[in-house]
Amino acid sequence: MPILHTLLLPLLIFLSWVYGLIIWVRNCLYNIGLFKSISFDIPIISIGNITTGGTGKTPMVIYLTKLLEKNGYKPGIVSRGYGRNSRGLILVHDSNTLLTDVDKAGDEPYLMGKELHTIPIVVSENRIAGIQELLNNNLADIVILDDAFQHRKVKRNLDVVMISARDKLVNYHLLPWGKLREPLSSLKRAQCVIYTKTKQYQNPPLHNMLNLYMNNSPSTSLMKPVLMKMDETGYRETMPVAEPVFAFCGIGNPSSFIQTVEEIGLNLIGKRIFQDHQKYNPKVLRNLSSQIQNINCRVVVTTEKDLVKIPASFIQKFIFYVIKIVLVFENDPKLINLIKPVFPPSPQRH
Repeated sequence: MPILHTLLLPLLIFLSWVYGLIIWVRNCLYNIGLFKSISFDIPIISIGNITTGGTGKTPMVIYLTKLLEKNGYKPGIVSRGYGRNSRGLILVHDSNTLLTDVDKAGDEPYLMGKELHTIPIVVSENRIAGIQELLNNNLADIVILDDAFQHRKVKRNLDVVMISARDKLVNYHLLPWGKLREPLSSLKRAQCVIYTKTKQYQNPPLHNMLNLYMNNSPSTSLMKPVLMKMDETGYRETMPVAEPVFAFCGIGNPSSFIQTVEEIGLNLIGKRIFQDHQKYNPKVLRNLSSQIQNINCRVVVTTEKDLVKIPASFIQKFIFYVIKIVLVFENDPKLINLIKPVFPPSPQRH
């Protein structure tokens, strides 16, 4: 594989240059107004990133939604619904009921719907239509766009960009050479940059370089892993087990999950990495079950994002654990003060 990568490197660099030129032209057209951004009468907050792979967007959307609701507002979420087996606009949650299944909603919006019981959630390739759906039905007075930093068709009041502190500088090249979705200079559009996966809120090694492109000093957060055990009523927090464990996942940054499994003290003896947004059909589950049983393992651990796609019949075969990720900030007031200017004058506030 390293040899193949070396052989393909000139092509990857060339394609990266072409991709960068396209992104630069597109951003310029938005900056000078030839490409128009649609405005809405309510505040719009975008949660996004500038890299591929997991940076903690979903935990941040959940965290911010709860923060807004706690302050008396009616937040709504609009997501594209990557990996779903559906098209068009779907109301996933109407603030009272989860209205669809994980296949139609997509794993991340469905997970949000399971976690946020009173929040309306829409999936749509057309984010403008998704926002309009919330407005037409009076479901929200502030909208959070999931994974929308590159989606400049919608004008937003606040751009929040998530960056994994575990990223290596060597990967900070544009696609397909590296993992950047757009140039680092695009960070100047963001009013809030948040480092995730930090240890004790320390700035990561890439901080000095990224700081050159930021308008504001970044916030830092911890992504606190919480081990949960499945039972007949759902899952509850528990302590690490001594038994050997098999781990599997289908997420954007699988190495981070495996690292977390080891850091919380689980005895990892086997693993299976799937592609992001993996569909767990019967064939996939049969093969996975055989791999687990072939090493005589009884205990299985996965992510919340994967768990919502696993049928109960498979879960019941094993002792099942899930790692829940909770976002914790060193300085909540700093983050709140950054967001407060976009809060609407909500009549619900108390």
